[in-house]
Amino acid sequence: MPHEGHDLKTPWVRSQLIDWLVKLGDRDWQEGNWVSRVPDVSGLDEALDFFDDSGVLAEPTGRLGYVLIDDEEVSAMVALNSSLDFVLSSSASSDAEMIHSQGWGDVVAAAREALKVMGNVPGEKWRTRNCS
Repeated sequence: MPHEGHDLKTPWVRSQLIDWLVKLGDRDWQEGNWVSRVPDVSGLDEALDFFDDSGVLAEPTGRLGYVLIDDEEVSAMVALNSSLDFVLSSSASSDAEMIHSQGWGDVVAAAREALKVMGNVPGEKWRTRNCS
């Protein structure tokens, strides 16, 4: 059952999700904030921790009404999870190697698609669909 954005039980988690999707969809941001970091420190781990803690990728259907609004958003999270799993299962040993891998383009594309599905338009101030 679709929920309006203002009816979500945890709209602040949705805001955090959108923030992480913006970062996952922006290679320039990743280069400046994840790739250029000290090699032993993973900035990408912060994003992965959010996704693990929120459960939005592992159990997207269970987040309907809490973080996600409809089945289209659930599908976008399933696609993002699939692309992230592929890259994370590779032999890359650093954020830079992952972000420069061929499969990372799918992660970026999936994040951008998720933003689009969630009603966020690149180039505008990021906002949550149906939230006033």
